[in-house]
Parts: sequence; structure tokens; C-alpha cells
Amino acid sequence: MIKLGGYLLTLFYLAGIFFPAWLTGLAADLAQVSGHLAFALFALLAARGARRTSNHFYYFVRLLVAALVTELISFTASLRLGVWFEGRNPLFTYASGLSLIAGISMAIGCYRDLVAHAIPAGGEINKKVLFGLPVNPGNYRIAPLPGLVIGLATAGLSLFVAFHFGFSHGLYGLLFILLAFVAMGEEVERPASFLRKTVFLGWKTCARTFLFTAALAVLFLLLSLAGKFFKAWMPPAYLFTLPAIPLAALLPEGPRPGTALGRLSYTALPLATGLFCLLGCLI
Repeated sequence: MIKLGGYLLTLFYLAGIFFPAWLTGLAADLAQVSGHLAFALFALLAARGARRTSNHFYYFVRLLVAALVTELISFTASLRLGVWFEGRNPLFTYASGLSLIAGISMAIGCYRDLVAHAIPAGGEINKKVLFGLPVNPGNYRIAPLPGLVIGLATAGLSLFVAFHFGFSHGLYGLLFILLAFVAMGEEVERPASFLRKTVFLGWKTCARTFLFTAALAVLFLLLSLAGKFFKAWMPPAYLFTLPAIPLAALLPEGPRPGTALGRLSYTALPLATGLFCLLGCLI
């Protein structure tokens, strides 16, 4: 299962972070690679989850709360154990990615309403939709012009905070989620193929996701050659996010968890980080 694979890769990565004396040489390099693979696997799950969740606002809040708890544990580990983390934990990036998708969706939906002067004939709530995604929290009615401004502000703020606060994988990671969301497409009945048990809808969807994210990596690599300011945007190690796409095509997604089990998955990273922090204090 893709989540189990992501969890194992995350544990290996955290082992390299908390116990660098135990993992040296090639093992240390593989631990770093596993972190990038785990990030990309869960980024694909976040992109697919944006299509499936019944309430995008609550989805964002759960990600944000888990990110804050994980960051508190990481900060404690840095103080007590001298552990160093490259950027803030990836849950912040996933939450920002969802916010970016929502902002773009609201802006485009409101722009279309503004141009077409569309008013629901029956007075029903008018959902703003992009790629099949309703984004207004609670589907509250909102006028087109304020909605356009709020949507653009939300998308811009998502990009700003990811860059300013140093979220894991930065702008590259944020755009990775957005492009995966676009490429993976809307949930439909899946054709009879090997990939029907994965996060992808078919081989074309998988190939499109790889092409979109590979194009993003090439663009950021070219920007990194343009000057020192852009160099930090695309460390060469970020290229190890790309193999996660064919890996995700080989890992079955498994049955969708129930509500309680699904919410429990948000605690995986804070629990794992806390466990390694506790082990580091005891050893």
C-alpha cells in the first residue's frame, strides 16, 4: 500500500536525521533520498485527497494542526538533541498546496461568474468549481468580485508562506502538488487495468503526472542556473521526488479508511517524530 510505503520511507528518513552516527556513507544518502520519495508519495495522496474530501476547509485545518504539533516536536528535538531539519515539516506544504488549489479554484470560478453574470435560477448555493473541486468553505454564497479577490489573495498567500517560512521542498513542493492535482484528473469510474488499484486513473494519467512534474523540475533546474537567488529553489536532491510517481503506480492504494482511521493517519508524522525524539533522549 502506498501509505505504508510512505510511512516506511519516512521512518528511514527520520532515523538518518536523529541517529546520524548509526547511518553513515551510503546509508545516510539513502535516508535522505527516502525523505524526498516519502514527500512525493504523500504529495500525490494530498492531491488525490483534494478531489475526495467532503469538506476542504476541515481537511486543511487537520493538516495544519498536525503540522503545528509536528513542528513543536521538531523544535524540541532541535533544542534537546541538536537535530537539524531541512525546512519545516512537509505537512505545512500539503496544507499550503490545498490552500493554493482552493484559491485558484475560487478565483477562476468567480471570474467566470463575473463575466457571465451567472445567477442560480433556483436560488441554490452556487459552488465555485475548478477541475470539479468546490472550494467555498461550507459552500457559502459569495459575490463574484469579492470571491475573485479572496481567491487570488489565498493563492498568493499560499505561495508566500511556503517561500517565506521555508516549508519542506518550498515552492517546488507546492507546485508539485498543484501540477499533480491537475494531471491526476477528476475521480471517475476506473477502467479495468493494473493501475485501477492505485492513486492514478490509468496509464495516461500516470504518464501525464510524471511529465508535468518532470517539466517543473527542469524549469526549476534552469532557474537555479540563472543566479544564486534561485539556486536554493531547486537543490539537485529534489529530483528524487520524480521516481515516486512510477513507484506510486506499483503500490496499490488499498481500501479507503473509515472516518476514525482516516483521521488517525494525520497523527502518523507527529507520532513518528515524537517517538524518535523520545528514543534520542533515552539513548
